Amino acid sequence: MKITVLRLSNFQSFGQGPTSLNLTDITYVLGPNGAGKTAVLEALSRLFSPVAAQRTIRISDFHIPATSGTSGIQNEEPTLWIEVDIEFPEAASEDYHASVPPNFDHMMIESSDGVPKVRIRLTAKLAVDGVVEEKIEYIRQADELGEPTVRAEMSRYDRGHIEVHYLPARRDPSDHIAYTTTSLIGRTLRAVDWSQERTTLADLAEQLTSALTSNSAVSSLGLHLATEWRGLHQGGFFTDPTIAFGRGELEGVLRQLTINFSPSHDEAAVPFDRLSDGQKSLLYISLVLAWQSLVRRVLRNEETSLDPNKLRPPVHTIIALEEPENSLSPQYLGRIIRQLHNACDQGDVQALIATHASTLLRRVEPESICFLRLNTARETTVHRISLPENNDTAAKYVREAIHAYPELYFSRLIVLCEGDSEQVVLPRVLAAAGIAEDDASISVVPLGGRHVNYFWQLLNELKIPHVTLLDLDSARYQAGWGRVRYALNQINKVKPGTYEEEKINNLPKWNDRVYFPQIVDAQFKEGKGPMYSLETQGVFFSNPIDLDLLMIEAFPDAYGVVYESPDEKTIMSVLGKSHANEDLLDSKILELFDYYHAEFNLKSKPATHLHALSMLTDEALLKGMPEVFKRLTEHINEKMKNLPE
Repeated sequence: MKITVLRLSNFQSFGQGPTSLNLTDITYVLGPNGAGKTAVLEALSRLFSPVAAQRTIRISDFHIPATSGTSGIQNEEPTLWIEVDIEFPEAASEDYHASVPPNFDHMMIESSDGVPKVRIRLTAKLAVDGVVEEKIEYIRQADELGEPTVRAEMSRYDRGHIEVHYLPARRDPSDHIAYTTTSLIGRTLRAVDWSQERTTLADLAEQLTSALTSNSAVSSLGLHLATEWRGLHQGGFFTDPTIAFGRGELEGVLRQLTINFSPSHDEAAVPFDRLSDGQKSLLYISLVLAWQSLVRRVLRNEETSLDPNKLRPPVHTIIALEEPENSLSPQYLGRIIRQLHNACDQGDVQALIATHASTLLRRVEPESICFLRLNTARETTVHRISLPENNDTAAKYVREAIHAYPELYFSRLIVLCEGDSEQVVLPRVLAAAGIAEDDASISVVPLGGRHVNYFWQLLNELKIPHVTLLDLDSARYQAGWGRVRYALNQINKVKPGTYEEEKINNLPKWNDRVYFPQIVDAQFKEGKGPMYSLETQGVFFSNPIDLDLLMIEAFPDAYGVVYESPDEKTIMSVLGKSHANEDLLDSKILELFDYYHAEFNLKSKPATHLHALSMLTDEALLKGMPEVFKRLTEHINEKMKNLPE
């Protein structure tokens, strides 16, 4: 049994148009603050939480469009609904599965070889007087657009077969360490047969009272109390008051339930309420996992000490965990995920995890991520990550890059770049231009120049704004005009029809005897060549070769540049064996080759840049900043103006 789809309409940050989320065994829900992550977890709680307060639809659950007010919405009597599709692949098995019998009457099969499904919808309507009317139903039939045509009421008993345990960002386990009808331990204790223990407890209570009342002070108090009572009360009943300690009732003892931990520093057991916030979080998660493990054994008749009719164990459980990183150090996150994986492997548990922890995402497969983002109408949109198909090398590269830089999920804007040098230089350039990388939530992600179109496709699908800085690599093998041609073709793959194929094919080849690409090129109309056009698409080039040479050309004093005419060996070491047309490079550029080779080919690029940047103030960096960096920062500033926080 598995919930495969969650649909929402008009619920919290989700707009009126139905929005679908595809769920797996473990689904990670990501997105910026306010994007709707908590709404997803609460939607499942409204459907199947065992706690009545979490199931109740509130007025605040109804979506309020950015252009409307609360009072206006209430006058319109809005309707919201939350819906799930549930599949039962185990129904085809000859073995017994506890999930099949309670759902059999409501299953539908869309084709002869299809998997049996159940569709459930919770609908709520807000009346003008503020009263919320809600109902939960099976959807038996739907029209071509998926709109329900035949419904059947879902009973409270059927609803209890699925449970959602919502673990909020602040987890207080005290709600479940209590003898109540809704707490996990309370439900378990109420399903136990206590017949023998009741008699034993009554005897122990008498022994306790006898031992305590034998104390002379207690005995004296009892005697004086009886004397004064008889002086006031003259009836035939209730004439002899006696001091007792406890009534010997099992329920009274069970209400004193707590959990203690030992050993402690002073060797005394420590009650759970003295644990740290992080330890309480671990206890809360442990309680939910322990409950599910116990329930599973009851359903399999492996645990006979509990009465199934009183316990009423769910056949499927969803653990909705919000921000597990709260109050916990990173090493615990891996343990939590491992425990959840072990539970989900049993087939009767699913988990949804809403998180901001980039350390956690280094362990997560991209396919299991559900990415949320607000659109311009301030409504939640849902995006899934799709890796390159029919290209194992590209898919592996993109997957590894996502694992290496998971912060891209939480960024307002991404700067895609070549490598280590850009990671050192660009943050300092952005800061000098007044764009604080952390404050603006900008991430610099190096690609090594590979598979850039797949990253463009990925970021476009996730609706994450981005710009790209590539090396032009003029005079290097297949670079220069080859790099420009490559960029134009890759943009066409992501945004088909952006550039005319004929015009791309008419561009010079990488080794044609023509001048290298420039931002202003007289051979094109109004001097606006393909490099100018690419910058309007957010693709910039470190020109004429790469960022390393660009920086030493702009700040020779800070880098300690010594100009020297290169020999053929140095030219080959900088441009590669199959270089071409290096004589078309400016002579001043060629005179930087010896320094470039010594500092960037033979030494650490980041170390060289860090040392030089430490010699530059922000004012000096701005004054001498290469023109491409000025255009890049201006482009970023313009993009950031229109992006929500």
